[in-house]
Amino acid sequence: MNLQRQAGFVMVLLLLLLALGVSVWISLGITTRDRWPIRWLEVQGQFDRVSAEQLRASLIPLTDSSFFTLDMDALRETAVRIPWVSAVKIEKRWPDTVVVTVDEYRPVAHWNASELVSANGERFTVPEAAGLQGLPWLEGPDQHFEELLRKWSEYNQVLSEHGLEVARLKQDKRGAWAMVLSNATEVRIGRDAPAERLQRLLASWPVLMENQEVPPQSIDLRYTNGIAVNWREPGEAENEGNPMTGR
Repeated sequence: MNLQRQAGFVMVLLLLLLALGVSVWISLGITTRDRWPIRWLEVQGQFDRVSAEQLRASLIPLTDSSFFTLDMDALRETAVRIPWVSAVKIEKRWPDTVVVTVDEYRPVAHWNASELVSANGERFTVPEAAGLQGLPWLEGPDQHFEELLRKWSEYNQVLSEHGLEVARLKQDKRGAWAMVLSNATEVRIGRDAPAERLQRLLASWPVLMENQEVPPQSIDLRYTNGIAVNWREPGEAENEGNPMTGR
């Protein structure tokens, strides 16, 4: 019992000494900026769309403190407010360096009118989102976002066997599916058994395209047996806008 009391006494004494040491440390001004200033701000990352100069200019004013009092949360919050920044890692390196590592969003598709989809399946927005070229468009109710992502991946996988991709995929409020292929063919799938209907199209695609100079203008799969095909005339512009949305 005496040994336990002695150990407890020693522990309390050590804690008191530690608290006293911290108080003395602060009172002597050891944590002030002039004693331990931040001298270096390193900004790292693969910068394709984020301006490293803009990032650095935004963060430098926040490093006007000591190594010990640096507000790392403020640095992180400031960095993530910059368009295209998806994640930020802040590190302090003794004795005077702060390292900021930035990850950018990698856009893979448009979502509805003003958002983008990242390679990680996250929705995000930037000021120039709607005008970004070269990405497919996904359209549908927000609550069906995950389903649209899955369908887009599934459809691209089966279409790739015929050298095609989804240029635009839409699910309307009633649950009906429609898409535009990379060759500008509009495909109306409907609500029921969309996977089976698409397989029906792909099974007949080689015969459908035999001796044809241009792909179909539109294909309607909403039939119990067979499909309806509308052909454009040779030389007619293949991309006349998107009949699904009016674009």
